[in-house]
Amino acid sequence: MPRLSHKTSRLFNVLAIALTFIALLSVIWIIVPAPDYRVWLFSVAVGEWSLWFSALASIGTILSLIAHPTVGKNKLGIASLIIGSVAFVISLYPLFSTLPIASEQGVSFSLKRYFSGFDSSQTQTQNFITYTYSQIDGKDLQMDVYSPTNETANNGASVIVVHGGSWNGGMRSDFPQWNWWLAEQGFTVFDIDYRLAPQPNYLTATGDVKCAIRWVKEHAAEFKVSPERIALLGRSAGAHLALLAAYSAADARLPATCANKETSEDVRAVVSFYAPVDLLWAYDNPANQFVINGPATLARFLGGNPHESAEIRERFVLASPTAHIKENTPPTLLIHGGQDQLVRNENMTRLAEKLKTADVLHKTLFIAYAQHGFDYNFNGFGSQISQAAILEFLHENTQAKQPNQTQKKQAEEDFSRPVN
Repeated sequence: MPRLSHKTSRLFNVLAIALTFIALLSVIWIIVPAPDYRVWLFSVAVGEWSLWFSALASIGTILSLIAHPTVGKNKLGIASLIIGSVAFVISLYPLFSTLPIASEQGVSFSLKRYFSGFDSSQTQTQNFITYTYSQIDGKDLQMDVYSPTNETANNGASVIVVHGGSWNGGMRSDFPQWNWWLAEQGFTVFDIDYRLAPQPNYLTATGDVKCAIRWVKEHAAEFKVSPERIALLGRSAGAHLALLAAYSAADARLPATCANKETSEDVRAVVSFYAPVDLLWAYDNPANQFVINGPATLARFLGGNPHESAEIRERFVLASPTAHIKENTPPTLLIHGGQDQLVRNENMTRLAEKLKTADVLHKTLFIAYAQHGFDYNFNGFGSQISQAAILEFLHENTQAKQPNQTQKKQAEEDFSRPVN
């Protein structure tokens, strides 16, 4: 290979240091807590598309090597090699941290999916229909219904999806690709609204979720689903509401907001993505307050500081899923990321310990690299693992007949694994 001129070598070194520095400045947020909300949003994207930054670091490093032999005598070239190598190693953390979990789950990662991004073709083949499931104070509470496609046999089970947003934001169908995917697996999906204001809204939000459960049961025949084969799936604040509604069915202290009280609120299973579960503990042990003021968020949701009065403290307990666990609590799948900066992953372990003590069938899926909201990337490593776990869990726990105790014990032995 002909030797590069000094000018060309210098240009390559400048490009190399620029590319490797950008790569390092980006991937560092995979492992370092974000200093504010905007950087946190960026860190979620970087963690989910980290291999693109691997490529960026690699290109910079290769440019330094091409500039050899002047690199060895040039501080800029040496710096780019070091920075590029560090960035490359950090960028591989999401992949290598999930490989053991993928092996346990029997998941083979698809790099084609990973690099494909969002497949917009699905939006052209799968639609939803919006229904009003309740009217309260002149406000329509609605749900988007995703039915199985013609090519997919309706399996008779359904999933009610509850969106996140700190209990005061967000909207239904904010993760539509997951709904389309579930419909393609044969599940009918009901992605619901609930009241976000005025706060404190812990009673109304929980009651609205229970109202949606009743509506689905009352209209089950219309959608060709069984009223006895309903699961809940929620994210963040929506996961909290899903757990609370599922665990407190028929609890008069957390009533449904529907007038009809004859239809039951019980469900067969619940899937939780990164939920706060013990609200008193979460208030005193917030995550990254540079990203979100967790105590203030909880105080708005529940109407005050739990340390100011016994009455408010009781609200925090009442609104905590951990306070409602009993023998007949529905089977639960808990999914959480090790880098979650909005809801500490100890929430998952605290709930899992209580479920284990109560002998409730459950599974935990801990994804070490993952941030809060990691599943926004439907094709990411964390999402590919989660999809396999969710599908297995739903198939196991929305069967036409409830498993007996022997089957339940065997399913838990086969399906559960220790929290990492």
